[in-house]
Amino acid sequence: MPRRFLTQRDVDELAEGGCTELVVDDATTLTDLARERARERGIALVSAPTGGDPVRTSVRAAVIARLGGEPPGLDAVIDRVIDELP
Repeated sequence: MPRRFLTQRDVDELAEGGCTELVVDDATTLTDLARERARERGIALVSAPTGGDPVRTSVRAAVIARLGGEPPGLDAVIDRVIDELP
């Protein structure tokens, strides 16, 4: 899985989109300025659960980051989509 690097600019864009929580997994690197900006903008940094399916973890983190929080039923939707993959 490729690494994902988040910068101060990325955090600003997430905050402007209404993001209040950012799930950070083992494949994500935040710059020091990104961490500081997240704190300033009130974005909580949450560690992704370790283990499990890395694709599922990445998809879950991306959806939460994009939507700015965890929508109800997210895990059930992700499970259903992954189960339908060929």
